[in-house]
Amino acid sequence: MKSGSIEQFVHLSKFNDVKEFNNHIEQWMVDCKNYFTKSELIGLKRLIRYSCKYAGISNAKIQTLVSATHNDEIGISRSTFERMLRKAKQLGILTVHNTFFGSNQRHNVYVFNHYQSTKQVESEAPTNEVPETIDVLNQETNKIKTNNISIDTYKENVIPNVPIRFQELVRTYYSPKQVLEFWKCVKISTRYLTYMSSLQKTNLGIRVFKQCIVNMKLGYKIRNVFGYYFHILNEFLDAEHMDIVRNA
Repeated sequence: MKSGSIEQFVHLSKFNDVKEFNNHIEQWMVDCKNYFTKSELIGLKRLIRYSCKYAGISNAKIQTLVSATHNDEIGISRSTFERMLRKAKQLGILTVHNTFFGSNQRHNVYVFNHYQSTKQVESEAPTNEVPETIDVLNQETNKIKTNNISIDTYKENVIPNVPIRFQELVRTYYSPKQVLEFWKCVKISTRYLTYMSSLQKTNLGIRVFKQCIVNMKLGYKIRNVFGYYFHILNEFLDAEHMDIVRNA
């Protein structure tokens, strides 16, 4: 779509008025609120506020929305806002339209959708972007070379591309295939955090895994262990960001 003022996109609104829009948002929140972290909910609520002039649509810039969260509360980062958008799209809460001026992409148009029954959300929608299943490498042929020495990675208890400290801890509880899943959660949650070293990512993964084990021993009901692990990772990262903001 061609970029322009918000009036240009009024026809995309799916609601008769703001009251109807708010009613649908309330129903969405009943079903889907738990799929978002606290910081992501701050971003979603801010977008909702910016979508009230014309019920259910907004073309505010991401930077404007992110900056607005710093006005009267502890703000969020751009990556947190973008993570919220991905979840909201996956859950069907909103549709995002890209706009262009010539060949250059401009800011998006956000269109909230009518509430739909989400009975299948828990079985179909990924909780906090749970990574897809990873196929275990062929155990008979999977070998790596370290210092010119051929090592059978499974016989020697070595999983390629997974920090030794991390896999030693996680393999106490889970299989090699599941270790790969947990580490992929760490990689996905930190893929945009270029300031984090490999050691910091490893320490984060270990710290969060220990927290998950403690919570399970305390009797927390966990439907999907990888989804839960990914959720806790994001909460730790959000808390870290808030500490940075407070101390800035």
